[in-house]
Amino acid sequence: MESVLSCRTPRRGGHRYHCPECARMHYQFHSCNHRSCPQCGGAQQQRWSASQEAKLLPVPYYLITVTVPEPLRRHCLGHPKELYELLLSQSAQGVRELCENPKHLAGQPGFTAVLQTWTRRILHHPHVHILIPAVGLTADGCSAVHPKNEEFLIPVIPLAARIRNLFKQQLAHQHPDLHEHIDPVVWEQNWVVDCRPAGSGRTALRYLAGYVCKAAFKEDRLVGCDPQGRILLRWKDSDDHQWKTESLEPLELLRRWLLHVLPKGFVAVRHFGFLSPAAGRALRRIRFLLGRGPVIKPTFHSGPRLCLCCQRPMILAARILPVRGPPLSRNLFTFAA
Repeated sequence: MESVLSCRTPRRGGHRYHCPECARMHYQFHSCNHRSCPQCGGAQQQRWSASQEAKLLPVPYYLITVTVPEPLRRHCLGHPKELYELLLSQSAQGVRELCENPKHLAGQPGFTAVLQTWTRRILHHPHVHILIPAVGLTADGCSAVHPKNEEFLIPVIPLAARIRNLFKQQLAHQHPDLHEHIDPVVWEQNWVVDCRPAGSGRTALRYLAGYVCKAAFKEDRLVGCDPQGRILLRWKDSDDHQWKTESLEPLELLRRWLLHVLPKGFVAVRHFGFLSPAAGRALRRIRFLLGRGPVIKPTFHSGPRLCLCCQRPMILAARILPVRGPPLSRNLFTFAA
């Protein structure tokens, strides 16, 4: 909360720019760069998307979505670090096992998994998106294998059952106390898994980039207040694809937003198979087999700051140091005492 409240304010320091054309002064304060901040993440989103697009392969892509069943979601709120970790790792393990099955892809896959915990109304809805190319690498690394049917990658019903069983087994093994508190009926429910074509993967990557580097909602979705002082949240209905507005009490909006603040240090995006950071040789090999050269990392250059009035380049006039003071939590405890 302290990071977001101080984002782009004098408390964080910044720079003062001078325009030599119109002689105006402009202040630019530093961002908090917290992944849950509605104002931050735009530049990181573009960089992440560009770096991942550079790794795209000339094959069809699929987008797999694994959704946690409703009775298990409340446990995710109480134990987010443990259950989100299992959701990511076991979803990846299930996809890997089915892809390596000789009946399906029969090769080592490479894919990116992204955890998302919200809906368009900022409600709690944990699920994992997996972007995977329709190609695998044989065990000896000599050949690239493709699915027999380009419109079908792996069956979703066996995949859902396998992920559920892997999740249950690892939960009982790693967190037995937590496993005992979950109603056994939960494990009898079917998990929802969807697998659909994603074309070249470029559009899907840009879609996922919004979850990797951005908060649960953007500030431009807060369109105002009603006469009762409730905040108007704008969201797009996935059923009729129409934009709608919902009135929320300020505390309700704050509650929904805080549901999606991940534990400190939690990695919400991960790469597996020949796309993992440790599999550089396998990625180079499969790119060679597909007629592609090494991955060329994109470069980013920030141009000069432009004056908001005359659009002319400005000159850095001064650096503003951040305000130093006691932590916010210390003030709260002192006040409570």
